[in-house]
Order: sequence, then structure tokens, then C-alpha cells
Amino acid sequence: MDWERVLINFGVVIGFLALIGFWLGLAMWMRVDADKRGIVGWVWIFIGLLTGPLGLIGYILYRGNRPVLAVVHQRDDLIAETARARAPMDFDPTVAASHPEIVPAEPDPVSLKAALEAEERRFKEM
Repeated sequence: MDWERVLINFGVVIGFLALIGFWLGLAMWMRVDADKRGIVGWVWIFIGLLTGPLGLIGYILYRGNRPVLAVVHQRDDLIAETARARAPMDFDPTVAASHPEIVPAEPDPVSLKAALEAEERRFKEM
């Protein structure tokens, strides 16, 4: 067995997989960023898959200086508030009564409702 040829083939396969991972990651980043800015994201994921780095250049030119939507900032604030509360993800209020050190954060009902309604509108528009 020619180990040099095996190592060369292994390197080619690993390089090819890394290139595919980069290409997919690039397309997915374009989709997520487009959704954050109010642009139709599913179009950009296909453009990214077909064109790769050239599509990224086109996306950046098309995107321009569009700001991130306000609903994204509200969602990020809710996530940060939940993280600051340090409540476990599998929070059970019946168990919390026996552990007074676990105090769940009380979210602002108005901002929570507004953020949820904005997310619903975004998905209904798609």
C-alpha cells in the first residue's frame, strides 16, 4: 500500500469537505442576515448555494446599509433578559418552590407580547 497516495487522497477529501462546509455556511449566513434586515432570505440562500463568494459580494452590494429590524433587537433583549435571570431551560415552578434561590425573571408582558406578535407577522408574511 502506497501511504503517500493515501495521505494525498485523504487531504483532498478533507479539503473538499471544508470547501463544501464553507460554501454552505456562507449561504446560510446570507439567509440569516437577510432575514434580520427584512430582505427575503430564502432567495439569498439559493443565490449563495449557486454562486458562493460571488453571491456574497452581490448580497453585500444589494443589502447596502439597511439596518437590522427592531424586532430582532427586541428578541435579543428578551434572550439576554432570560440569560440574566439564570433560570434553567427546563424550569419547573413546582420545583422552584422548594428552591428559593431560583427566582424566575418576570418579563415585561407588553414587550413580550409585542415581540411575539412581530415574530408571528414575520412568519405569516413568508
